[in-house]
Amino acid sequence: MGHKHVFGIDLGTTYSCISYIDEYGKPVVLKNSDGEHTTPSVVYMESKENIIVGNEAKRSIEVESEKTIQFIKRKMGKEKDTVEIGGTIYHAPEISAMILKKVVNDANDDLKQQGIIKDGEEIKDVVITCPAYFGLKERDATKTAGELAGLNVLSIINEPTAAAISYGISGSDKEETVLVYDLGGGTFDITIMNIKGASVTVVCTGGDDQLGGKDWDEKFIEYINGKYSEEFGEDLSEDPEMMATLYLDAEVWKKSLTTREKVNVTVNGPAGRMRMEVTRDEYENITRELLIRTKNLLDDVLTVAEKKGYSINKIDKILLVGGSSRMPQVSAMLQKEYNLTPVLADPDEAVAKGAAIFAINEKAFNDFVMNEANKTGKTVEQLKDENVFTGEMDRKFSVSEASSIGGIKMNITNVLSRTYGIEAYDVYNKKRYISNMLMINDELPAKVTEEYATIKNEQKGIVIKIYESRSTAERIDIEDKRPILQSEMHFIDKVPEGTIVEVTMSLDNSGILHLIAIEQLYMSKLDATFDLANSLGESEKLAAVQRMNEAKIE
Repeated sequence: MGHKHVFGIDLGTTYSCISYIDEYGKPVVLKNSDGEHTTPSVVYMESKENIIVGNEAKRSIEVESEKTIQFIKRKMGKEKDTVEIGGTIYHAPEISAMILKKVVNDANDDLKQQGIIKDGEEIKDVVITCPAYFGLKERDATKTAGELAGLNVLSIINEPTAAAISYGISGSDKEETVLVYDLGGGTFDITIMNIKGASVTVVCTGGDDQLGGKDWDEKFIEYINGKYSEEFGEDLSEDPEMMATLYLDAEVWKKSLTTREKVNVTVNGPAGRMRMEVTRDEYENITRELLIRTKNLLDDVLTVAEKKGYSINKIDKILLVGGSSRMPQVSAMLQKEYNLTPVLADPDEAVAKGAAIFAINEKAFNDFVMNEANKTGKTVEQLKDENVFTGEMDRKFSVSEASSIGGIKMNITNVLSRTYGIEAYDVYNKKRYISNMLMINDELPAKVTEEYATIKNEQKGIVIKIYESRSTAERIDIEDKRPILQSEMHFIDKVPEGTIVEVTMSLDNSGILHLIAIEQLYMSKLDATFDLANSLGESEKLAAVQRMNEAKIE
């Protein structure tokens, strides 16, 4: 059974974290079984029945790397999203569900020990965070992971938005524009948002889901391996166990260089022991090109922001989020290049705390709407249809006692994290191309209508193929791109060449893509809604749930 508490979960590439709102209205991060606030997002499949997650799994990388999975978030929503261990194929959402299960089980124990929940009660309602630039499939895989872990996922929200909420949403009408620089273990996210009281408007977002602290570690390991090779003539990268040990050590050395000017590195390699001193300056030189990559991505986002009326001199603050943003080189670069002093905003816990604040607000608002529905004898759907969900409902909610955080209704306006287009045909150049309709960084909900024409006589229908990209161009070459969705449209009767088909594509805040196509001669109509909520097929989902139920996850 659930209870009045709702939770925010930061499902990270390298570490995960869970938070709730305590009796004083403050977000608090719950401890895991090791007494720590963050749990390594590492899974060790000791056997099909015995799955170990967290610190112990991380230690097993050295001894049984072939049974250990890390950085699974980088596979979420991707075409190749599977890992095979001991003859069983697991999809990324299932591995992520194991991490969620461990985090939630430990949090349940912590809550029980504190007497906050009773026996028989457990964590159920959650908001899970994801990087801002995640597309529909990745977001969906995140939601699926929550469901496989037996949770009721109220919402998936962007990590930078959660960090900004944690940093400072208040009832006051103070307005500021904030840039969130979120450098995590495996992903890099930049978001510019305007915050006014309880309203957050995302201006634009960018980043790279294959860039994070892990890449800094790899550069460092490469450097150390080079030095070892110079001294002993042996390449450590050919020894998997040695590399697994180096991964763990490199992370420790990197963290030391955050607070210290130098670190002593010792490598017990097969050809002998190497000792060397690495200074922070040397480390920063080794990894400089990665830092420059973050700066280039940041400049791209600033260019988009400027077009929307938010130039660099309008940015009031840079918030640093994600453990890797602690590296002194990050602050130094931002200060030097943009003349802004960044604020290190609780980098490890801010995302989970913000998600918890958002979760309690969502739940309070949902309860309030249910109440209104009961009072008026209408369903929630009817209230929505009547469009009561304009400012009136928000205002009523704001003055009611319904909300646990001072009656503030949060208003979050998001932007598209990707561009969506359909396949079209250029009759002059005789080639197919992608005609982009909904553009990256457009405000959500978004809706666009375009006209296309049939290309053959006696055409019976069309296949509409939808593509996702990060392009900002109105049309792009298809090359080797593959559609994420497709839908077949049959006409009422055969139509001549050049018959107009009007296509409307819309995307709402919850990530549901809606497509309407109307052929203009006989008015044949296609009306399709794509909820990517089934990134796993039903049989795969059932098999995953069964495996989760049969296994002991600790």
